Amino acid sequence: MEQEISTTLRDLLNHETPFFAYRRPEEDNLHLGRITTARSFKYDMLEQMPEQAGFVMVPFRTGEARAWWLGTEKMEAVKLPQKERRPNQSPVQNQEEDPESFASYAEQFRQMMSALTAGKVQKVILSRTITLNRDLKQDLPGIFLRLTQRYPAAFCYLVASPQTGIWLGASPELLFAQHGQQCTTVSLAGTRSSEGSPSDWTAKEREEQGLVSSYIDQLLGDFGVSTYQKNGPEIIKAGNLTHLKTSYSFKQSEIHKLAQFVEALHPTPALCGEPKMQAMALIRKVEQHQRLYYGGFMGPLGNADCHLFVNIRCMNTAPGHSTLYVGGGLTRQSELHSEWNETVMKSRTLLSVLSPRQA
Repeated sequence: MEQEISTTLRDLLNHETPFFAYRRPEEDNLHLGRITTARSFKYDMLEQMPEQAGFVMVPFRTGEARAWWLGTEKMEAVKLPQKERRPNQSPVQNQEEDPESFASYAEQFRQMMSALTAGKVQKVILSRTITLNRDLKQDLPGIFLRLTQRYPAAFCYLVASPQTGIWLGASPELLFAQHGQQCTTVSLAGTRSSEGSPSDWTAKEREEQGLVSSYIDQLLGDFGVSTYQKNGPEIIKAGNLTHLKTSYSFKQSEIHKLAQFVEALHPTPALCGEPKMQAMALIRKVEQHQRLYYGGFMGPLGNADCHLFVNIRCMNTAPGHSTLYVGGGLTRQSELHSEWNETVMKSRTLLSVLSPRQA
């Protein structure tokens, strides 16, 4: 079965047939759709959901890339192979294996810490890219399947279209989901190696989680949601990492203007910062790359299905090279080497599933 799935995905890529494929968290089925329709994504699609099944790709910031809804006339579901069992990876030490990249990151860190110290922002996310100067197109089916096997609790996806290019990833972070009248969102912030103990969580990591949760609490109130369930923070595992997670659920009938709520939710302080507009401006000023769809959101939308995930632990592939995106939240308590090492740990989500030739 694994070989059949790989062959199907490889044929689609080789013939440049637009498609999307995904596996929901803790699910055994791979969902595949050949793209037959592409139109601009509008948030009102959340209230007037397309009857046709589809997949959305929304960038971190408008202006860097377009937001798309990619529709299909037929969805296919295929049983996935058994989950791969692997031992935990050892914790990352002080890795500065790429002095040039580290020096660039350190300078951007310095600029953002200056803004944090001055009180211009409470939190901001500093991201970086890792470029692999190899053509991974033929390896993508295997990489994607290994992601689904190694990260059962993540939303794993692979999308290839003229509108978006080729992207894949394994995200542990739900932005918004709707099951009938039940709506769900989460606050996911704070990251540590999975080998640490619960008592290892620092004040900085708990502050990160608190800022994101407070933002969602306020947003729910602003949109008229007075009754909702809030669970957490709890510790969840995502591969070699653990995160602090708080879950929220509420009835659609409770909220005024659902589309505007999700639009306000994106990007959350977990991917941008707080206050949002000041953090967004700081990111644009300091970071030396465009985030494109990293930090945006993606997932199935249409045919009564709405599961949108934040696009993290992701990679963009182009002829001759691929770009990995990783980042982490900074507060006034951040320390350079600790934050750098967090991005190294996060990069392992994708680097660990590359074939030996690429790894």
